[in-house]
Amino acid sequence: MSTHAKLTGKHNYAEFKEETVRFRVKKMTDMRDAIKDATDLHVKISYGNRKLGAVPSVSLIPVFDCGRGCEMCSKGCYDVRNVCCYKESQKQRANNSARLKLDREKYFREIEAHVQFHRVWRWHVGGDLKDYDYLGQVVGIAERNQHCQFLIFTKRSDLVNEWLDNVGEFPKNLHLLLSGWRGDKDVNPHKLPVSSPVWKDGSKSCMCTENVYWCEGDCTACAMVSGGCWGAKSGDTILFEAH
Repeated sequence: MSTHAKLTGKHNYAEFKEETVRFRVKKMTDMRDAIKDATDLHVKISYGNRKLGAVPSVSLIPVFDCGRGCEMCSKGCYDVRNVCCYKESQKQRANNSARLKLDREKYFREIEAHVQFHRVWRWHVGGDLKDYDYLGQVVGIAERNQHCQFLIFTKRSDLVNEWLDNVGEFPKNLHLLLSGWRGDKDVNPHKLPVSSPVWKDGSKSCMCTENVYWCEGDCTACAMVSGGCWGAKSGDTILFEAH
């Protein structure tokens, strides 16, 4: 990919009003809270969309399940605007969030059962690492399933940096990128690869480096050649147009 790729000008990015974000998120959290019994509840897996291609993924409720770090980006959240406008997506996110809340062990056990049948996996189109234990579970699944390549974007730099400070490196098949946003802070002392939207005015995350690759918008193609996000190394930046 060109390190000097230009914006196409075809942005469809637009921030929502705060009340619209709150309405969609509350709708999903109300559905989640209405679920009291996890006995017959199972994790719902998405088997791709036009952005991911055929890459399977598991997601939670955006904003609500993102933890710290989404204050600045909630109004522009891709998942809130473009995915969680659909009733089926809302049900799926509420279901997974309830599954995690009511029986965390089964949540991860069911995900790992699905992982065993795939060579690539994406964590969280919506939602993020909930806490330090959640990150540990993600790492454990990667360690036990070396046949599969895992991709995760996260704004939970606090959890990631704590892990790297205390435990050390992540498994080589876990491709973790810090997800940047304009107006954020440089919270990347370990020089992990970074992803960032680029807005019409050219603004982007302050964590971006000079070693830039542009996302072509096809996760499946990149995964098959270990390119883009799947092959990002320390000091790399993956840019994409805000959408």
